Amino acid sequence: MHRPSSPRTRQMDDAAQFNACVYNLIQLIPPQKVTSCGHIAKLAGTPRQARRVNQLVKLLGQTSSSAPWHRVISTSGIVADHSGLGALQKRALEGEGVSVRTGILGESRIEFNRWGWFPDHAVIPSEVESVDEWGA
Repeated sequence: MHRPSSPRTRQMDDAAQFNACVYNLIQLIPPQKVTSCGHIAKLAGTPRQARRVNQLVKLLGQTSSSAPWHRVISTSGIVADHSGLGALQKRALEGEGVSVRTGILGESRIEFNRWGWFPDHAVIPSEVESVDEWGA
């Protein structure tokens, strides 16, 4: 007999699926390219979840994940501070050859028209081989 899952179980399953989808999308961003949290949310089929993507990117930056989290920046093209991770993100991007300029308020900015990666859709592999728990 199959028992229907509770709303809490569905919500946790949905969260795990969303996290895995975002992780897999981040893996697709080519070197020397950046995209926005909003675009990752759109590719994931949840265009109103940019803040949630931002939280996941921040978490990836705080772990030893192999995902290129540093290639995801704010929708306005600013490398967000992320509790001190901004300097690390900026160094990683510059290490790939991405030009990061300083804005008039001292913020680190990246020109989307030169470095942006904004495909209309993305094919996410059904299985991702990963050494970290995010791909699970």
